[in-house]
Amino acid sequence: MLWTQISFAQKTFIFPKIKTQGTAVEQLTPASWKVIDQVNGDLNNDDSADLAVVFEYSKAVDETRAYGDNSNAFIKETQKPRILAIFFRDKSTGILSLSTQNNDFILRSEEGGKLGDPLQQMAIKDQQLYLRFQGGSEWRWELGYTFKFENKDWFLTSAINLYYNQNNGDMTERVYDFKTRELFTTVGNLHRRDIGNKKTSEVLYFSQLRTFKTFKKPWAWEIMPDVYL
Repeated sequence: MLWTQISFAQKTFIFPKIKTQGTAVEQLTPASWKVIDQVNGDLNNDDSADLAVVFEYSKAVDETRAYGDNSNAFIKETQKPRILAIFFRDKSTGILSLSTQNNDFILRSEEGGKLGDPLQQMAIKDQQLYLRFQGGSEWRWELGYTFKFENKDWFLTSAINLYYNQNNGDMTERVYDFKTRELFTTVGNLHRRDIGNKKTSEVLYFSQLRTFKTFKKPWAWEIMPDVYL
């Protein structure tokens, strides 16, 4: 009986370890995975074209994903796992060296609701990595996160969260600046941004800047009561 229970127990999906070095993304792509997005640009201020890439597994598997406060709200979903990998390129040799691998932060294709795949954009600008997601149905959401490599780690420097009604345009937009610890909120109508929208600013309270290691995934940080980022 014990052997039977063990045999049929749910196996936890094991993510591969991305190769630490290579010269092209094809060399760095694990078996049974494919590249679904990639972007090149300088991320560590050395005037070389670094690489950020999103890999997706070939099969859907059961994953336990964090929601809510990132510690006790978990939901099991069947979907294709994704990996975000960031590489620094050596300017003289062209060799790409792995800076970080994150198996959680990139939303999966089934996490966007009726709008489909929520992964919208990945970009590099001003030595920062930009990640953009969207989803929903009648009520829609857009999330944007900016990470910067500083002091040997990837820190969240800014974010934006837009929540709006597709039919009537009612919206709430929050823009977070984690460097200055400021939150800018706009409440009103998406179609009439300059007429009657209420804009406020306030101080952001948090203990320390979040990183890929401490910010599990979108919607998993309750940054203030009942407000999730």
